[in-house]
Amino acid sequence: MKRIIKQSAAALAVAAAIGAPAAYATDGYFLIGYGAKARGMGGAGIALPQDSIAAATNPAGMAFVSDRADFGLELFSPRRYGGIDATPLGGADTGHVDSSSNIFAVPNGGYVHHMGGGLTLGISVTGAGGMNTRYDSNVYLDGFGKAVPGFVQLLNANGMAAGAPSSFPNTGTLGVNLSQAIIAPTAAFKVNDNNSIGASLLIGYQMFRAYGLGLFSGFSSDPAALTNNGNDSAWGAGVRIGWTGKISDNVTLGATAASKIYMQKFSKYKGLFAEQGDFDIPANFGVGIAVKTDPKTTVAFDVERILYSGVKSLHNPGPTAAQFVGGLVSTLTQGQYGGVSNPLGTNNGYGFGWNDQTVYKLGVQYQYNDQWTFRGGVNYAKSPIPDNQALFNVLAPGVVQTHLTLGFTYSPTKNNELTVAYMHAFQHDQSYTYKTTVNLPNTGAMPISYTTDIGMHQDALEASYAWKF
Repeated sequence: MKRIIKQSAAALAVAAAIGAPAAYATDGYFLIGYGAKARGMGGAGIALPQDSIAAATNPAGMAFVSDRADFGLELFSPRRYGGIDATPLGGADTGHVDSSSNIFAVPNGGYVHHMGGGLTLGISVTGAGGMNTRYDSNVYLDGFGKAVPGFVQLLNANGMAAGAPSSFPNTGTLGVNLSQAIIAPTAAFKVNDNNSIGASLLIGYQMFRAYGLGLFSGFSSDPAALTNNGNDSAWGAGVRIGWTGKISDNVTLGATAASKIYMQKFSKYKGLFAEQGDFDIPANFGVGIAVKTDPKTTVAFDVERILYSGVKSLHNPGPTAAQFVGGLVSTLTQGQYGGVSNPLGTNNGYGFGWNDQTVYKLGVQYQYNDQWTFRGGVNYAKSPIPDNQALFNVLAPGVVQTHLTLGFTYSPTKNNELTVAYMHAFQHDQSYTYKTTVNLPNTGAMPISYTTDIGMHQDALEASYAWKF
């Protein structure tokens, strides 16, 4: 039986790494937590290990989990939109355009085995997160490209648009698709009965594709490696360490930290992402506490910090209003790179402008009897996207902030259990009006503006089955 479980865990690792589906993961683009039990408690789990996937949160917690294997699947439904009103620029108002592709399946799994002498070994496999949008109409082109006759005529009147292309390549359906998976072989060691330490090797795998970004050819250092190049993939590695300590019979503390996962570059998209296609997985760290308030009830609270600032493709700001108009003029008049500052793909190239994010996770668990356990939780993190970065984040509107969760575990026997968790992330919207002045040869100073809107809400349902042995 154990051999079958080990083989199944290995197969899940390969499947998740090769085909992990893309989805927004709610805390920026990270999952709110790992494993159905933690997710039913708002993601809290740094000081409350409950299954073999706990190592994805805190590797030290694995020492306090009995021998078991867990396999889960989450159905994740993000509902997101983007919109641009470029009418003050002589363009069009696209309205709110909804992204399609709204259901994703995110697998996870884990295996734990106590080796004796305080040593525990295991593996966890999780979808790390991702970004996905698919707009059947091209928001950027509809707002700024084919629907800007007023702006093009103004440029032409100033002798600037005589060579404007009649159409742009790669401006059909608009979107991006990023999927990430982490395979984490883990070792935990009990220093004594109440304290453990642990470490995981984080093996990262990610896939990416972009399409419909042809209007931004004037912003790229390498337009041929900007968009519509199919799937590209990358492997990488990092480490996570952790500590779990039982301070008393009723109080447990935990701490964990993960390095950046250093990934190979996306060579097919070296004209899109900063540092010639680099897209590492951000470092993160957190602390947690779990308090048993009575024999049946446990309250857990985590605080996590995600360091998006360590990844230039995520953290570098997008263009200012003046920089964008300059690049747009170049694109409309030449259809190619026009010498804009910080072009896409360079070391300091334009990015999504995401800030570091602090996440708060609070969960409650109530063991009704030997067969039924019920959970609830809340997760809050301020949107990592400043309002003035909305333009590029039409592609990545990871703005949701507040999540509520519910869950339960049913144990038909002492060796088997089924866990279900539900999450709802409430609608959150952001908008920004970009304003600048352009100086045209014949017209002189011209004030212009355009507005970008982004928003999203989410639902997710996860089921996980466990074998204990």
